[in-house]
Amino acid sequence: MTKTYKIQADDGLSSPLYRIIFLLPMDIPERKIEIISEALGDMALASSYFKKKTPQIGPWTVEWLVDFTPDRKEIIEIIEKSLSSSDIIDFDVNEDNLSMESVIQTDWLKQCYQQFQPFEVGGFYIYGSHYEGTINQNLTGLQIDAATAFGSGEHGTTKGCLLALEKLVGKNFKPNNILDMGSGSGILAIAGYKRYKVPTLAVDNDRESVRVTAIHRNINNIPEDAIKVVYGNGYKCDEVQNSSGFNLIFANILAGPLKDMAFELANCLTDDGYAILSGMLEEQANDVLAEHEKLGLKLIDRINIDGWSTLTIKK
Repeated sequence: MTKTYKIQADDGLSSPLYRIIFLLPMDIPERKIEIISEALGDMALASSYFKKKTPQIGPWTVEWLVDFTPDRKEIIEIIEKSLSSSDIIDFDVNEDNLSMESVIQTDWLKQCYQQFQPFEVGGFYIYGSHYEGTINQNLTGLQIDAATAFGSGEHGTTKGCLLALEKLVGKNFKPNNILDMGSGSGILAIAGYKRYKVPTLAVDNDRESVRVTAIHRNINNIPEDAIKVVYGNGYKCDEVQNSSGFNLIFANILAGPLKDMAFELANCLTDDGYAILSGMLEEQANDVLAEHEKLGLKLIDRINIDGWSTLTIKK
């Protein structure tokens, strides 16, 4: 799965930009790949990891964007330390699996925004701040800027969640409140609020995602008290713990965390509520579902887009 974060609008436009690309064997578990992707920490403006749709094709690719000229020896030492802490042994970092390339020195964020073309998902029209056109009155506008935090709406997981939301609307399901767990850009919290106009809580454990969610809430003209945005440790944060439960939960994260957090999700979901889960490859979906079925949750709907699955479940 692609996961991008900590890209800030005032970062590095006058500094040299480099992309560091690291390839790993396809049979390494995704949870370990995620750890590797975080190896550079705050040294990186952005990080991502991905592979082909099916696990039988191609290696994992981890990429970092940095605003300095990387020292190859230093980068290798950092990566090797991360490999060791992840129990990935007997794997040499060399010319075949580690490359570095300069990024053409332009206003890359502005360029990325401009290349982000408006598009429709269900009844939503998703567009960036550069868009100056009109929005069909039959569509609900979501202003989301690409390259600020994960979740611009283009990825199959986010599309799946938006389509799953539309199906619930079509069922005349009406929640009293909404939780967006792992909000990223905030697109799902904003979409949920625009459909239902009920109190919404957006939680993320990445401060940049929290910042970006708040920005997107504001530019979509949603009051601060309508979507509360908090930094916290998942379902353990005070705002979730002090709630009486949620009728609708979005969790578009990763397969591993979805399984690990299944018990907490089940505890937070009201008896009449629905949860929309995504962030998993199609071949991971049954494992994620099994962890939730153990807790009495049942599958209502499954949406597959570009090799990714979105599951709608309820008690």
